[in-house]
Amino acid sequence: MNRRGFIVAMILVVGSWGLNYVVTKVGVSRIAPVDFVFWRFFGTALVTMPWWLRSVPRRLSHGVRLMILGVVGVSVYQWFFTSALRDTMAANVAFLFDLSPLLTLVVQRVLHLRPATGRMFLGAAVSLVGVLLLVGASPSGSIRGDIYALLAAVLWTTFTVLTDLFQLPIRGIALTGWMSLFGAIGLLPFITWQPVGNFGPVTWLPLLYTIFFVTIMGLSLWQNAVMSAGAGKASLYLFLIPLVAAGAGWVFLGERMNLWEGFGAILILLGVGLAEGLIARHPAPLSTTEDT
Repeated sequence: MNRRGFIVAMILVVGSWGLNYVVTKVGVSRIAPVDFVFWRFFGTALVTMPWWLRSVPRRLSHGVRLMILGVVGVSVYQWFFTSALRDTMAANVAFLFDLSPLLTLVVQRVLHLRPATGRMFLGAAVSLVGVLLLVGASPSGSIRGDIYALLAAVLWTTFTVLTDLFQLPIRGIALTGWMSLFGAIGLLPFITWQPVGNFGPVTWLPLLYTIFFVTIMGLSLWQNAVMSAGAGKASLYLFLIPLVAAGAGWVFLGERMNLWEGFGAILILLGVGLAEGLIARHPAPLSTTEDT
């Protein structure tokens, strides 16, 4: 994946995942979070079956790694994430979850997985200040929901680093399908088995959005971006998701941003620009070759 492809992929990821905060909050208004997560990823596994059946793991170790990614990145992480959206504001979850890129950079540096430059840490720090301003200026939500959101950030960091570490030969939609399958299986003991026929449009429409746009498109692009550019660089773009979530919350849920929240949003953009080298004291010389 070249630089242009990486940026386009991350724009699509940020947009679809930013809207997901509002869409999922609406979706869990009628059913339990664990049920919503199960049907989302069971549906994803069914839709992606033609891809993952053609990419069966050839080694036992690959199968075990797929199962670990499915349980961590789907069963556990998504359960906490969806529960947080049920118990607190969508904006709060987005802002608290934005701690995960900073956690990813720290873990990568500790484990010596990939080099993390000082500029990347500076950008992460500036963005983190912006996140703190946004959280402090937002109306207080549920303590339980905020804790769920923090745990989701830790689990996402674990999932992202494991994805970078494992470097599985199965990628794209096939990888998403396998993780969705293992993730849905991991949730089977916990779902309430509410009849699917009782789901109305308020549940079905969010489910379809999360299946096709958030999971199949978004997660597949995310996996490729992480494997191509590294977990640290890809995770920095997650700082932009609260801006999309806040805008969607304002339009669809009536959430409002004040002056301090706007200042925090500016710091988030500034931090991403610093980390990516888009904002620098001395601009880098133009290259005569295309990035690969």
